[in-house]
Amino acid sequence: MAKWTFLNNVIYKRTVKSWLMILFVWPAIPFFVVTLGFVAFSYFPWPLTFDVEAPVVSDNKDELIILIHGKGDSPDSWPNDFAKALETTVLTNTQQVATIDWYDYSTNLFRVANNARRIGHQLGEDLAEHSQLKKVHLIAHSAGAFMAYGYCETLKQIKPDLFVHTTYLDPLGPYSGFQWHYGTQHFGSCADISDAYIDINDNVPGSNVPVEHTHTFDVSALRLTDKQYQGTAHMWPIHYYRTAVLSGQLPFWEPGEEVLGRYPRRKQTIFEGQ
Repeated sequence: MAKWTFLNNVIYKRTVKSWLMILFVWPAIPFFVVTLGFVAFSYFPWPLTFDVEAPVVSDNKDELIILIHGKGDSPDSWPNDFAKALETTVLTNTQQVATIDWYDYSTNLFRVANNARRIGHQLGEDLAEHSQLKKVHLIAHSAGAFMAYGYCETLKQIKPDLFVHTTYLDPLGPYSGFQWHYGTQHFGSCADISDAYIDINDNVPGSNVPVEHTHTFDVSALRLTDKQYQGTAHMWPIHYYRTAVLSGQLPFWEPGEEVLGRYPRRKQTIFEGQ
């Protein structure tokens, strides 16, 4: 009798362990493998270098303005037209504007932020070789914000005295699809001054909340009063920013001490609709 009791106990214990394996361990294995695969896919540093053309800076220019498009876009989406308008109506003889075409590396959701930041590092090394530059202004939309951040990281590391201004237009927040608040917690942190423009009605993660190291302008309400605008909430900050710059109404285009004091870093200004 004792022998059968012992065998039953052994079988019973093994059955409980088996059920625990079936119910809790085995289902977790595919999830773990898939998650690990996505992490490796998102963060693994490939390609080693990117085939992206660096801006050609004229020797007589001491300030470069760089316009960077977002995920799945191209310079034709908005940077080229904005650059032409800046050249015609805003820029001085010592300023130059350039656009970055990184479409080929901007289409994959899980790699777009990683690619953008690494392209910024690569192009930042090239730009740092232009000793005549005194200021770089990086203006980026959506996932392009990570390129502006990468640019800034490299430029300030190589040339700490170079003045860097970063502007974020509805910036994407998640880094490689997993670090959901990376952008909002880091953008602007390495720049001398930084401003951001958001539409809180946008459903792109991270682009509808204040950016920690900038002065964030919430321009959501202004879209609702602009009867001629037919675009999306995600593209609205570009339209607002362009219009404000070209009309001379944007405080942060060439901010002085008074403007920086009125719109300090880590604060937010909400524009009300007219």
